[in-house]
Amino acid sequence: CSVLLLLTGCGVEADFSSHPSDQVWRAMQAIAEQPDYDHDDYTKRWTVIENIVHVDEDAHRIDIERQLERVLVRPRTRPLHQEEHWSFQVTLMQDNQVLFRSVSPAIPAHVQFEADRYFASVRRLLAGLPPPEPIRERLRNESDVEGGP
Repeated sequence: CSVLLLLTGCGVEADFSSHPSDQVWRAMQAIAEQPDYDHDDYTKRWTVIENIVHVDEDAHRIDIERQLERVLVRPRTRPLHQEEHWSFQVTLMQDNQVLFRSVSPAIPAHVQFEADRYFASVRRLLAGLPPPEPIRERLRNESDVEGGP
């Protein structure tokens, strides 16, 4: 039971206090809805099979259910089919602290890696660096609807 307790409820926090809350919140949503699992290191690349996102505006919380898979091919080994299921929450707290928390059993190091990936994507979007194409297209469509440039 104590092992299960250690594996559930793992959380990682990040500080986004240098950005306005509304920008952080929009970036959090965009990254949740359009995750980027492309990576220079082929051992860290995944394909998103399913991504279910529920946004609770009042609680400033995003619930994410995600199914990933890949076929990992390494030199001199057989291809390895892997699947990963994530169930986590990201919450915008006071002073623009963001809590990334696994709500299903998970190895803490895996939660840390997934949180780091999520936070890096949010930081990239907030910094104005070009986001991955699907996010860029979604943001372009939103600005068209809102009468933006």
